[in-house]
Amino acid sequence: MGAKIAAGAVLAVIGLLLVVFGVGFLSYALALALTPYLGAAGGAAVTGAVFVGPPVLWAALVLMRGPAKPKKVEAPSTLWMALFAAIAKETPWIAIIGTIGVAAAEMFFGSRSRK
Repeated sequence: MGAKIAAGAVLAVIGLLLVVFGVGFLSYALALALTPYLGAAGGAAVTGAVFVGPPVLWAALVLMRGPAKPKKVEAPSTLWMALFAAIAKETPWIAIIGTIGVAAAEMFFGSRSRK
């Protein structure tokens, strides 16, 4: 078990390093490609704007949007769910057995058409 965790950690580190070095070399290549046209400083500035601009713009938009609207908390729709919630608060092991019972009862009673 420990060997699998260590192998997963090593693969995660390798993947992270591949992304970091890949972005680094990509930015270096873009800066070198722009150097003949904009000079060394201009190429580096445009490259930095290309890689930093979109994430900063996204973060600014997310922060300006404000907090999300809170969702309404709804009461249980049926008596079964209310009873189950009351019992489950007291004894958690009942929750597993109760879920099966409540689901079966809802399926049985809910499948009949009401006239």
